[in-house]
Amino acid sequence: MKAAVISKAGGRIEIEERERPVPGPDEVLIRVHACGVCHGDLMVRDGHFPFVRYPIVPGHEIAGTVEATGERVGTLTRGARVGVSALYSSCGACPQCLGADEFLCPRLEFTGVTKDGGYQEYMLAPAAYVAPLPEGLDFADAAPLMCAGLTVYSGLRHAGFRPGHKVAVIGLGGLGHMAVLFARAMGGRVAVLSTSADKEAEGQRLGAERFINVKKSKPAEALKEWEGGPDLVLATAPDAETMTAAFPGLAIDGTMMVLGAPFAPLTVSPFDLIMGRRRLMGTPAGSRKDLHDTLAFAAAHGVRPRVKRASLQDLAGALGEMDKGHMLGRTVVVMQ
Repeated sequence: MKAAVISKAGGRIEIEERERPVPGPDEVLIRVHACGVCHGDLMVRDGHFPFVRYPIVPGHEIAGTVEATGERVGTLTRGARVGVSALYSSCGACPQCLGADEFLCPRLEFTGVTKDGGYQEYMLAPAAYVAPLPEGLDFADAAPLMCAGLTVYSGLRHAGFRPGHKVAVIGLGGLGHMAVLFARAMGGRVAVLSTSADKEAEGQRLGAERFINVKKSKPAEALKEWEGGPDLVLATAPDAETMTAAFPGLAIDGTMMVLGAPFAPLTVSPFDLIMGRRRLMGTPAGSRKDLHDTLAFAAAHGVRPRVKRASLQDLAGALGEMDKGHMLGRTVVVMQ
């Protein structure tokens, strides 16, 4: 089988020929049909995660079918349509796992980072961490939901989103466009903040009622003009400058949820925090329950990512386009 491998931090994507793996007693062998390209894959390539176990097959937005099962697996059968998220496995016994917050487990195994991921024709996964795909979601549409969709849906939940809330989305890239789609489908009103003026038409097409060009407007002032400011800011682009500038524009009791991790620090005035009773928080992708709920919601409400399909051989180029900020929507590697 073919697999895309990164041998070391800062290394290149190389396509290798490998033996098809055999599932252990509690594992399933998945025939990968699609794997979404995520910013986390860039971080693996460039060595920004200190815990990557090289050589590694990256990819953590996986959709496929069960090819074989281990002897103790009784919940999945050959041919079942399934997905795998960044949550490869967790300890199952710590307070976080017992509270359905497995992604905060101190012994988390991370798909495509500490365990081989989805940029290969077949992969192994623990059966207990594999999610069934709802009917109506094809593989290419389902793959980005495993991380981008999950991260947005979980982030909205943990930030206390309610229908009718105003949601400002920083960035309209692969994660940002998913944020607009989910916030709208959940009953929110949406504004988009972007450094790219040419994203305005795309924001309107997705359902945003406002577009703020942060190169021409002061984000906080522009947000305050939106009926006193948004209840929630979803910061999807790793842009510390825009996050910092937008924070004072939150409504009273508003929350900024950081989903895209910038390398620069955020600077927030204690006055803005205290006098507006505002919150600054972040969240990782999400638990198994969050994933099941994300998939069910997307299937029921017609949430479908904007997808560009690529081959496994195109992966290096796709990561390069993402690195340059040229990627619109989500690129998905589809196996031939």
